[in-house]
Amino acid sequence: MNTLSTRPATPADIDTLLDIEQQCFSADKLSRRSFLRLIKHGHASLLMAFSDNEIAGYTLVLYRKGTHLARLYSLAVLPQMRGRGIARQLLQDAEKSAREQLCIFMRLEVNVGNPGAIALYRQSGYHPIGTIEDYYEDGASALKMEKPIRRRAPAGGQIRTAFYEQTTPFTCGPASLMMGMHALIPEYTMGRREELQIWRESTTIFMTAGHGGCSPQGLALSAWRRGFDVRLYCNTTQVPFIDSVRNPEKKQVIALAHEDFTEQLTETGVEIHGREMTLAQLQQHIQNGDVLISLISTWRLNRNKAPHWIIITAADERFVYLTDPDHDRDEWQSQTDYIDVPVEVNEFLAMAAFGRSRLKSTLALSRRRR
Repeated sequence: MNTLSTRPATPADIDTLLDIEQQCFSADKLSRRSFLRLIKHGHASLLMAFSDNEIAGYTLVLYRKGTHLARLYSLAVLPQMRGRGIARQLLQDAEKSAREQLCIFMRLEVNVGNPGAIALYRQSGYHPIGTIEDYYEDGASALKMEKPIRRRAPAGGQIRTAFYEQTTPFTCGPASLMMGMHALIPEYTMGRREELQIWRESTTIFMTAGHGGCSPQGLALSAWRRGFDVRLYCNTTQVPFIDSVRNPEKKQVIALAHEDFTEQLTETGVEIHGREMTLAQLQQHIQNGDVLISLISTWRLNRNKAPHWIIITAADERFVYLTDPDHDRDEWQSQTDYIDVPVEVNEFLAMAAFGRSRLKSTLALSRRRR
């Protein structure tokens, strides 16, 4: 029987890793620079595998900062080592590494044209959660798969958000709102024209630089006008985002836009709550089948102090599951890292406050009652 052992990769292993890439993959290969960065600085577990002291392959697991999600980026077994159960053992070691990082799910992408790998993952407890078209260099699609690795997945965690990536740096609010409306009414069509229309309706016009972001009041109006019941929770009546603007004329424009939104809301059926949404209320809304659009600061995710809208479609006693429309174009990340991502409750509560004023705002959407 073969004895498989693993150890963390070091810079001295890079030539070996490149040789494994060359033998195992015809495209989508990791470069020397990528391996070095992953070993030295990446949020990753890169394990070298040995069978009876002979190099057998490697496995690479990636972690997204601020979350409890792991993604199996690569599992490679040298051709001469195949058929010995090494891939299955490597997968188990990868899951062990992810559990040690306190991750509760392992996700992965696999080429839809690789039935052997798909069968291995299914037999190991992974289930499909969607596809990504044109994912690989040769144009092939990827099957997304997932497995709970620390505990049973909560019922809410099985909800799969249809992902819409914001197409501009300033339309996270419209993208999140569209995903929320689509989750409630699947016939609702998400598209760029609608994304920009919602932005025009709900923007505060100016922010620190460039185009303005969307205010809670503006997004609430956009959702209500599209036929949804909306409950708006906001812990302050202060004009949103104005602290980050220095120019007096810009401040005046933002204040006027906010005043107009506030007056328009009085003529709608939007329920306004002058306080933040509590954790108990968040969980109750989710239990009722509502979808939540929440404002966060991205500092705890990417060290960027920016207001950002995300969508929440599930929560339990330990985790809030959020979908982020701003898919960072890091060479190792994919949309799989941004959909229904588990974030510990306390971590989410810490990120769900923006700026010096600690602005906390959430929209609860539901289908309109007749």
